[in-house]
Amino acid sequence: MPINDQKTFSGNTASRLLQSLSGRVLIVDDELPNRLYLRKLLEARGCEVFDAASGVEAFEVALKRQPDLVLVDVIMPEMDGFELCGKLRDEPRTANSPVIMVTAKSKIEDIETGFELGAMDYIRKPFNPRELILRVGNALALKRSNDELMIWNNRVARDIELAGAIQRSLFSDVPHFSRRFEVRIAYRTCMDVGGDAFDIIALPDGQYCIYVADVSGHGVAPAMISSLLKAMASEMIRRYASGGPSAICNALNVAFRRRIDNPSYFSTLFMALYNPDTLEWSCMNCGHPNPVFVRNDTIGDSSLFSAGGGTPIGFPFGDEKPYSKSDEVVFSGEGDTFLLLYTDGLTEARHVETNEECGERLDAIYEQVVRDASVPNKSIALLDTLEAENFSMEGDDCTAISIHMLDPEKIVVEQSVPRNIYMVSEVAKQCEIAVATRGISHDSSALVRLLVMELGSNLVEHSGLSEDASFWLQVRVDGPVCQLVFTDKGDEWDLEKALGHTLDEMHMGERGRGLAITNTIANRIERYRTNSENLTYCTVIDGEDR
Repeated sequence: MPINDQKTFSGNTASRLLQSLSGRVLIVDDELPNRLYLRKLLEARGCEVFDAASGVEAFEVALKRQPDLVLVDVIMPEMDGFELCGKLRDEPRTANSPVIMVTAKSKIEDIETGFELGAMDYIRKPFNPRELILRVGNALALKRSNDELMIWNNRVARDIELAGAIQRSLFSDVPHFSRRFEVRIAYRTCMDVGGDAFDIIALPDGQYCIYVADVSGHGVAPAMISSLLKAMASEMIRRYASGGPSAICNALNVAFRRRIDNPSYFSTLFMALYNPDTLEWSCMNCGHPNPVFVRNDTIGDSSLFSAGGGTPIGFPFGDEKPYSKSDEVVFSGEGDTFLLLYTDGLTEARHVETNEECGERLDAIYEQVVRDASVPNKSIALLDTLEAENFSMEGDDCTAISIHMLDPEKIVVEQSVPRNIYMVSEVAKQCEIAVATRGISHDSSALVRLLVMELGSNLVEHSGLSEDASFWLQVRVDGPVCQLVFTDKGDEWDLEKALGHTLDEMHMGERGRGLAITNTIANRIERYRTNSENLTYCTVIDGEDR
């Protein structure tokens, strides 16, 4: 069937058709005269035109040429226009090419079918050339806009991905170990960037400050604010730690309000300041969820942490210094105590089937996790358990910081070991005897001795420590679980990664064989480098295969 009404292509109409078009157009029609007419009409307006006599041929041309627009005749043999439209939509390489159906069919059902299969428009035969040019022009303009938007979105996505990588480098989830507590962190963002902030800051005289914060909102702005908050908090903690959490939070609140001139943005925060002399934590809750704490396998009353404070950091109303000493809560780390700091992404996680929030269920799950002494990272285990119980945490950023305040009764060895192979041998023997007196079997006790000997020997021979230096060792026994912690200020353990090449026997020497032995002995071994210090954490579980 002819596709044009020749009477319309004359006079003023012809002059109006002189508008310029640009783009690649694929014409699909089984009748040659129709293809030639459309080709001439579109090429005269600046289009680059391809044509195909069948749906099969058109699909191959579309894959090769990536047209900006496809004009498809509906009634064709073998593969009609509807089928071609569906194939183009389902193929990723052509899914963004808009399709205009050119059809003599006028039933609404046929038009609906075209739209359902992905067509963006339709033109009835015979058509007015002016109408066709206008519709083609609109389709090409929309394609250009969509392409520009896609390029922009891809650029923004790459920038946000890079920003997320930089932000994650600022918020390290490397564990922290001290003589009386250890900290494990799990950090997951719902986007490439997140609005949670946290840090562990070592202070003079053995003090530590740990905090977690949650900036209001989601997206790029809260992520930038969370990074700024971390920088401000680091400064304020070091400057005002002697005044306690209230002094730190007041200074942080002033700095936040003066830098963020937008009442929509503020941050909840929970801060804990550790005193090594009293083994106590001075805490401040600034509108944040109360921590969960478990002491000697029993859940404690977390409401004690909401005794004061209450105002989020940067809240735009009220006093610039709203916190006082009376708002601080002193928490004793006696016995075997776990304290969980977290953001509300955990409690607001919804069950996939029931849509109920996790809420207070978090307390019971954390209690369950900390009872298993063989699990080193309680924070990651907590998030994994939530997911295993079918809670989805994709709707918000999730940060969990598990602080384990060690029971002194479970520490069987703790000392600085000089860089001397004979002293290492003596300490290794002491460790074997110490864990055996706690009920660890002869075989496992011997493995602990061998582990201390191998790791200690590597530190003596290959750590780069000076002759008068020492490393620190702590051994704990919790039921059948032996945990060994080594720290040293020697060379970085992962030399292959640091130097960027494979280390041969000349570089590794006995050290390489020693590391292989320790990896075999321990049920689990972790190595970290932080603050110019190496940290090795080993677990030996009595009665468990390695």
